[in-house]
Amino acid sequence: MLRLFFMLILMSILSAFAAADGDNKAQAIKAGLIQAFPSHIPDSVSKSPVDGFYEAVYGTQIIYVSDDGRYMMQGVLMDIENGGRNLTEAAARRARKKYLSAVEKQEAISFGAQKPRHTVTVFTDIDCGYCRKLHAEIDQYASYGIKVNYLLFPRSGADSPSYAKAVSVWCSEDRAQALTKAKRGENPAAQDCQNPVAEHVDIGSKVGVTGTPALLTAGGELMPGYLPAQELAKRLDQLAGR
Repeated sequence: MLRLFFMLILMSILSAFAAADGDNKAQAIKAGLIQAFPSHIPDSVSKSPVDGFYEAVYGTQIIYVSDDGRYMMQGVLMDIENGGRNLTEAAARRARKKYLSAVEKQEAISFGAQKPRHTVTVFTDIDCGYCRKLHAEIDQYASYGIKVNYLLFPRSGADSPSYAKAVSVWCSEDRAQALTKAKRGENPAAQDCQNPVAEHVDIGSKVGVTGTPALLTAGGELMPGYLPAQELAKRLDQLAGR
């Protein structure tokens, strides 16, 4: 069944290539992929770092398709001559940065340094134990020059108490105060309003968030899990210097 599935993909790509010239190969590959996966449209298709292959990006999932439309592969592409650089992860970071730029147009709930050396976006669940631990140490992050922009990511879904708390926090007059109280275990007053919680969850899923807290750097690096302030500052310094 799986073999048939991939054969259908290749047939779709090859049929699209039959009508394409050299300047339209990316569009032909995209058309073939859409024909094979009507419900999964690639965000972009472009030439890959390897001659003869194109790179199709789905969120932060990367697949490679040969420029004659015959071969497709998924995996980690490494540049051995460039220190073993992970080219697939580099593409994923670019995709995360794109999504992060969309998030930045929304209003996050921000804490930490007023004149930051580093800024991180943190996908957080109010009822997550390590999310609460991170927030309890928010002053330590600020002392290392780190600003934290929170996006709400209730892991248990739209019909859960955690989701309702996230909406209530967003709809509070003072979101930062409401979030801090909720992370201390106080239930926020039930409120409803137009809110971006569903969009935050959707973006988190697209950038690869599977648990909370999940930290996303300005450069598109995804760091799953809690990190103490000193360790996070060290890692951010290293990333900034690479």
